[in-house]
Amino acid sequence: MSTVLKKIMLLIAAMITVILWSMTVFAYDIPQTVHIGLSNIGSAITLSNKIITVGAEENGVYIGGGTLKSEKGFTFAAGSGTYGAVSLYYDSYEVAKQNASAIANATPAYTGGGKWQIYVSGMTGDQVRQKTGLPAENVASVANMILIKADGKTVALTNTIVPQFGAVDNDDNIITINNKKYRGRIQPTRVNGGSIVPVNAVSVEDYLYGVIPCEMSPSYAEEALKAQAVAARTYAIKKIDMEVHKNSGYELCDGTHCQSYKGKEAEYDNTNAAVNATKGMIMYYQNEPIESVFFASSGGYTENSEDIWTAPLPYLKAVPDVYEVDTNTWTKTFTASALTNLTSAKGDNIGQVTDIVISKVALGGRIQELKLVGTSGTKVLTKDQVRTYFSSLNGTFPSKMFTINGKGGTAKTTVNMIAPNNTTTTSTNVVANTPNTIQNTVNPLPSTINPASLPTAPDVVSNGDSIADSYVIGSDVPLTSSLQSFNTTQNTTLPTTTESSLTNTTTSALPSTAPAKQQAVTVTAASTAAISTNNGTGTFVIEGKGNGHGGGMSQKGAQGMALQGYDFLSILHHYYTDVTIQ
Repeated sequence: MSTVLKKIMLLIAAMITVILWSMTVFAYDIPQTVHIGLSNIGSAITLSNKIITVGAEENGVYIGGGTLKSEKGFTFAAGSGTYGAVSLYYDSYEVAKQNASAIANATPAYTGGGKWQIYVSGMTGDQVRQKTGLPAENVASVANMILIKADGKTVALTNTIVPQFGAVDNDDNIITINNKKYRGRIQPTRVNGGSIVPVNAVSVEDYLYGVIPCEMSPSYAEEALKAQAVAARTYAIKKIDMEVHKNSGYELCDGTHCQSYKGKEAEYDNTNAAVNATKGMIMYYQNEPIESVFFASSGGYTENSEDIWTAPLPYLKAVPDVYEVDTNTWTKTFTASALTNLTSAKGDNIGQVTDIVISKVALGGRIQELKLVGTSGTKVLTKDQVRTYFSSLNGTFPSKMFTINGKGGTAKTTVNMIAPNNTTTTSTNVVANTPNTIQNTVNPLPSTINPASLPTAPDVVSNGDSIADSYVIGSDVPLTSSLQSFNTTQNTTLPTTTESSLTNTTTSALPSTAPAKQQAVTVTAASTAAISTNNGTGTFVIEGKGNGHGGGMSQKGAQGMALQGYDFLSILHHYYTDVTIQ
């Protein structure tokens, strides 16, 4: 065999390997419907729609059982008591209703598969059989029975299935529940005889329509909104995989534990467009969707996952964040006596608090460990406890990027950029306190990703509990700010520690639609020496910047990148390390 032929065959084999690997990576099955527990509409369920469909999901497929009509809408109630069921099945609600009208206390019951039965309250199956002459059986359990009421009267019920109700009285099929509008269907759900929980059964993309404007300001740039759409879609799928609401009757909640979701009324045209433009796109690491956490503002540097929660995740690594449009500065003030009362109330009996010692600072400037020093002991705060411990005094710290009485974060990250017009601008942000320096010069590549650069031997990632079960992803309200363009560009991920000054010149693999720009990033590494912050006044002034836990994508950083022309892929690859987006 000739040398040329051997090379050709090797090349073909390599291409086939890449193709097969890519096919394996993207074989993930995204669910057609997700189920969102609605907590912000109250416990009672009232549908304003005058015509609704009745049905249920069976093996992941929705099967309808007909329609119900009421000029005054519908309500739902939990069923109880004794029921006998006529052992006959009808093809429509109307036929079941007609046959039920001849039996006292009888109600049409949707039992799935497009079929209806008749349930008779206050009777056993034997009693129904004796009274009607029809075949009948006992209803063994009514723990999950739901009564469907119109004008105060029960017009139908469900028992053996989890029902779903959709709207057919408007062109958009929008269901109105307690005067709030939602896409998809409403699924009243009872778990083990409990109260009814309102659940929205909706497609992933329609769900995201109601998420994105709640997690990121609709005023943000198109590419930032697209990045948010991909991050939110990935995060939702990962949460579903983790079964975080396994025993609740739904897969995701509508609060910040999962993602803020407010249905149809929260939507904006441009946030919907961002969802549409990225339809189905998810971030993967080792063939699995990542836990794509995000937050409001980094203050200049993101954080490793293990320094916030527990698990070190290879795709959640600390990176410089020089793009932010606003770093969210904030101030908190505590007296030593107030801190003494706080520690005592929490059961941390360390005596009179005399000092707060900053004992560990990360590369980017975030406080990783604080020590509250008292006359009879010391309380050590680590990880996200640094933010949350003081919540009952003056509110949880917005971030861990702060100084105390001016100590703990005085060094700087300086970014020198050469824009396409050959003008040079400089942006400076306070991020850390150390004598050491890291320098990176970065040149972005075109937007095409070379498949050959994809990893071929990925490590194993644990699919255990969520790292983020106890934090807010974004802010509690949509972020708005006065947005202003500034010059910035991409950088490579910096190491988390450094022993001496070094320079690393590399080529970024992040795609971009922006003109090529050059950037030199100089970062001072973190101090490991303990820093006493007692200045003799008995008062501790905490001055910080940033908002949120610091892991994953900074929303204000994403906005800054988008304003400079970087596309959503560039943004995502910057904040999530070594991920594949498809």
